[in-house]
Amino acid sequence: MSTPHAKRRRLDEANKTLHKPFKSPFRTPLKPIVGSDPPSSDPPDVSATGSVDIISTPTPNLGKGPTPHPGNAATPSLARPKLVALTRNSGKRAPSKPSLTREIVRLRNDIQILNQAHALITSSKEQDMLVLIDRWRGASRAAAEEVFATTRDRVNRMGGVGAWQEREREQREWRMKADREEMEAERERLQEARENGEIGDEVFEEYERAGESEKMGENETETFKAAADDSFTMDMMLKTLNIDLELIGYNKELQRWDG
Repeated sequence: MSTPHAKRRRLDEANKTLHKPFKSPFRTPLKPIVGSDPPSSDPPDVSATGSVDIISTPTPNLGKGPTPHPGNAATPSLARPKLVALTRNSGKRAPSKPSLTREIVRLRNDIQILNQAHALITSSKEQDMLVLIDRWRGASRAAAEEVFATTRDRVNRMGGVGAWQEREREQREWRMKADREEMEAERERLQEARENGEIGDEVFEEYERAGESEKMGENETETFKAAADDSFTMDMMLKTLNIDLELIGYNKELQRWDG
């Protein structure tokens, strides 16, 4: 059996071991760094210092010219930000101008139109197109003849061309009155919007000019109807239907079809 004194000694050794700082087994010891030794109070060795100075200090070359001024060494460092700024600016793409974009779009449209014209000229479908035009014109003329016969009978039952023109005039006046009322309401709305600052004067003036041009067109139509002949003819019916005489191929002077 161990004595109490031996037990106490083992207990003291265990306490000392527990109070020691922990050292990781994975940690490697630091390597000594050259030049990290503490400064020595001994005087430096003149021979060693002289040899180091001779090796590290280059011999000045007096035959190659004067030594550059220390202030010149700072010049490249001062010019470096300017070079960086120029390099960044040169990398940016120049903004496109709207006029240049519009010019490109216009040229592309012109090229497309020229390509279509060239395709129509060089294509063999032109003859087929002419055949289709003649076929359409013949069908349109046949339909016009059938409609003209029915319309002429109705005009005669109404009392002749005079009665038909009177009825057309009444219908035209009714349409013109409705259009004027609608235009007047629209004009009042635009005028109120202009007073409130919602639209500019240019929009209102443009609407005024459009209304005046429509009134001139109505006067021209009324003059044409008043100067028409008393007999109901094919050109009168075609004009009423808004059909172009030249497109369908009708001669007003000779009152017959062309071709």
